[in-house]
Amino acid sequence: MMEALQDTARRKGPFLISLVALAAIWEIGGRSTDLITLPPLSDVLVAFYKLWASGDVTAPLLDSTLALIYGLVISLVFGSLIGIGMGMSRFVEVAVSPYVKAGLSAPMIAFVPVFLMIFGIGPATRIATVVAFSIFIVATNAATAMRSSDPRLIEMAHSFGASRWAIFRDVRLPAGAPYFLAGLRLGVARGIKGLINGEVLIAIIGLGGLVKKYGTVFSMDQLYAVILLIVLYAAIAVGLVSMLSKLIVAEEK
Repeated sequence: MMEALQDTARRKGPFLISLVALAAIWEIGGRSTDLITLPPLSDVLVAFYKLWASGDVTAPLLDSTLALIYGLVISLVFGSLIGIGMGMSRFVEVAVSPYVKAGLSAPMIAFVPVFLMIFGIGPATRIATVVAFSIFIVATNAATAMRSSDPRLIEMAHSFGASRWAIFRDVRLPAGAPYFLAGLRLGVARGIKGLINGEVLIAIIGLGGLVKKYGTVFSMDQLYAVILLIVLYAAIAVGLVSMLSKLIVAEEK
């Protein structure tokens, strides 16, 4: 038991020290300055508790989560199909890769007003924003996954008469699993970023809507409380995906 605690302290100690230091700097800075834009951390935590206890963040959090889940499912399915096609077919790669690269590098937030005009104010716009932010990274990692297979194993499978589907299932997928999982983690992170950015522009719904609401009235303690919630939300989502990835990799081993 003691060894486990010591090991945890060694691994997490630097982060905990930096977290405590950051909290102390925030609290001291908030109390020693007259800046309205920097409330003390203690005030932010009180506001966080009040918002959570009152249920003011429950409905926006649920709305954002549902939009994120739908968007990520679409991105995972179609992004993986696009990436698999790119990784296994030279024709598909040449035809599609310029669009995927453009999607990775382009500021996708610029498309939110377009989605708003097409889909209106509602879940569809937020789902489309999540897809725009996450599908290209999923496709890129899926393509890399297909290319990561050992050519010698593929050649050996061909020599034993394995079908294209059997090679894909038994050789390419196991070899590419880490890249698929990495694409999922990055897709979740980018999807949350797109979701919040889109909601801030739409300004009346979800967690991003709360950011816009409290920022407009300069309720800084509540604004920082919502931002803190968003950071925790993103960290938990990515952490859950990372745990799932480790479990899948462990089962394969």
